Amino acid sequence: MFFALVAKAQTPLYAAGNRDKNCGVKLWHPRGLWRWLMLLLACVCIGWWVMPYGFALPTNLMVARETSTHFLARDGVPLRQLLASDGQRARIAVTFDKIPQTLIDATLAAEDKRFFSHSGIDWLAIARAARGNFMARRVVSGASTITQQLIKISAAGGKRTLWTKVVEAMQARRLERAWSKEEILAAYLNRVSYGNLLTGCSSAAAGYFNKPLSDLTVAEAAFLAALPQAPGRMNPFRNVKDAQQRQQRVLRLMAAAGSLSEAQLEVALLQKITLQRFAGGFAAPHAVEMLGSGQLSGDVRTTIDSALQDRVETIIRERLNGLEARHVSHAAVVVIENRTGDVIALAGSRDFFADDGGQINGAWVPHSPGSAVKPFTYELAFEKGHTPASIIADLPIEFTTNTGTYRPENYDHKLYGPMTCRAALGNSLNISAVKLLQNIGGPEALLERMQALGLTTLTETAEHYGLGLTIGNAPVRLVELANAYASLARLGVNKPWRLVAGDDASGVRVMSETECYLIADILSDNQARLLTFGANSPLRLPFRVAVKTGTSSTYRDNWTLGYTPEFTVGVWAGNFDNTPMQNVSGVTGAAPIFRDVFVELQSRFDASWYQRPGKIVSARIDPRTGKRLTPQSPAVRISREELFVSGSEPPAADARDYEEKTGRAILPSEFSGWVKSRDNWMGDLVTCAGSGPSAKPLRIVNPVAGTVIRLDPDIANNGSHLLLEAEPRGDVEWKCATLEVRSEDSRTIAILKPGRHEITATRGSATARTFVIVEQE
Repeated sequence: MFFALVAKAQTPLYAAGNRDKNCGVKLWHPRGLWRWLMLLLACVCIGWWVMPYGFALPTNLMVARETSTHFLARDGVPLRQLLASDGQRARIAVTFDKIPQTLIDATLAAEDKRFFSHSGIDWLAIARAARGNFMARRVVSGASTITQQLIKISAAGGKRTLWTKVVEAMQARRLERAWSKEEILAAYLNRVSYGNLLTGCSSAAAGYFNKPLSDLTVAEAAFLAALPQAPGRMNPFRNVKDAQQRQQRVLRLMAAAGSLSEAQLEVALLQKITLQRFAGGFAAPHAVEMLGSGQLSGDVRTTIDSALQDRVETIIRERLNGLEARHVSHAAVVVIENRTGDVIALAGSRDFFADDGGQINGAWVPHSPGSAVKPFTYELAFEKGHTPASIIADLPIEFTTNTGTYRPENYDHKLYGPMTCRAALGNSLNISAVKLLQNIGGPEALLERMQALGLTTLTETAEHYGLGLTIGNAPVRLVELANAYASLARLGVNKPWRLVAGDDASGVRVMSETECYLIADILSDNQARLLTFGANSPLRLPFRVAVKTGTSSTYRDNWTLGYTPEFTVGVWAGNFDNTPMQNVSGVTGAAPIFRDVFVELQSRFDASWYQRPGKIVSARIDPRTGKRLTPQSPAVRISREELFVSGSEPPAADARDYEEKTGRAILPSEFSGWVKSRDNWMGDLVTCAGSGPSAKPLRIVNPVAGTVIRLDPDIANNGSHLLLEAEPRGDVEWKCATLEVRSEDSRTIAILKPGRHEITATRGSATARTFVIVEQE
């Protein structure tokens, strides 16, 4: 197009025959000169207004610049800033109205004082630079405008040539026609490099002064404006002298441009620049590592409470210092705000930089939880009709499994005889928990419940875990188990835990409100755990907290988890190399950390307790028998107030439950050996039914414990009718939680189905138990 216009413009000169003797064009002719001037003007107009549209703007300029992920605490305190894919730290772009005027003035004084008056190319600056470079016989200054620099930093890298500069000039002209000056300047300040991997003025303010843009002083704004010209050479962390000299020059240029008064200039020149190197922080490292940077970008507001996080990390270090001699290397803590599911503190180890595995996240790596799982077994049992007063026989028992005989033992290897569910849970008795799980149908229901509560590591079948599931034979994650406890704290409502702040998620009811209230009452009852933990253990806090410990076999892991209506705290302590601690249990290892964290929560936020649900009633019971005491009951030597879901109160005690002369409670015959043993902590408060020399204990003669029965379709009723017999003969009450029991022709039978089933026979205060395994042919 350009050459066609030139040719067309030349034609009249020749056509008019306007030639001299030598056939040359008479350029001096006024009419010809005018036409040449018009041609030149047309070319200039085309070059200035039309040609820029032949050069596409850089693709990167038309899309938002990639920002590095910047994790913030819930209160806005920086936790960590990750690098973007180009290795830079770049924050979310700030709009022009959020950029301080002092930084704008300093940047224009340093880079482009005629920015608001030129149209992308500054011809005066070009002339000045050309003259200076010619006089120095080398390049001593450039003439790129801010618009041209924005084009340059947005374009793909490559060799710098004269043609490159021409292209950039044309692109700058086009950009000036498309964007406003404010948009161009804001884009430049958000994209320019200030050195030290800091891209954009917001990142630079944080990286050099650890403050937001709005807090920059005049001197600091001039300091930042001085860096883009040569960020490598004027790196203030290596060559602060050159950077300060350039800064002072920028300040004087600002004064010359009228941006500063003489008084302001004098103050700015005298201000001492104090660098506070800041790379985005390194707080809550394990929480940030869990979030990563995969689908998150820009400013990510986490749920972490920065002050609480710092205090939790300090508590871990201080407490572990006192356990070094007992070989405890690390601990992890999770604090959940129950209302939202927000994880407000998460520490995965003693020290992220510790060389003995500090970067391993103890809040995420699965470990054996020990007895910390038991509350969920008891909550299930309460749903199925048991009460806190129900008696469990804490006596030796064996179970036949696919891998052999399973014989649970209590932590201290003692037997506790008749225990209410309250006392069994409070004192964390293994035998009682295993028996209770068997009584309510085995591990299937517990596994289903724990999976519903979000424990994702439980991927095997119930048969794989067996009854040991209730005493912690399946590894779980601390953060997931803590959230399961938070569901207990919400009285049965489960919510997902989260590390990124957002709108509150709706909850799903997984457990019964009244049964969860009973669990909270038991776990907060210091009296209920006296036998195992004593009266003044770390579990006794100055305010009411539901709390449970757990210790894995061979002392490899110990736990303490607990809650109030507002918060749930989970603590794990142990060694990442899986070596055992030296006789450190949950109450001596994790519990002191738990206590300190909850005391901190109480001091900062306060804590409350639950209002008793309307369906919960109280009654006085005899803890030796679990029976309700009424005005008609005999006078007893010990009693306690117990809670029940209305309608589930136990039968009333009567004279048949006690010896007339001594007042001792008469226990079923199965306790006869325990009553005479050194494990009998009740002393002369109990005796045993039929303990005389001629008395015969109640025993089940059919089926024999451990009998394996195969259902056969070739025989009557598939062989599913099992005769139940006991000696001495007489009136016996038969029960089985998993099988139908009925009378036929003066006989009692159980209707079999595949599975493992425990059957109980009761006569008066005497009880006997057996179990069968039923298989399908």
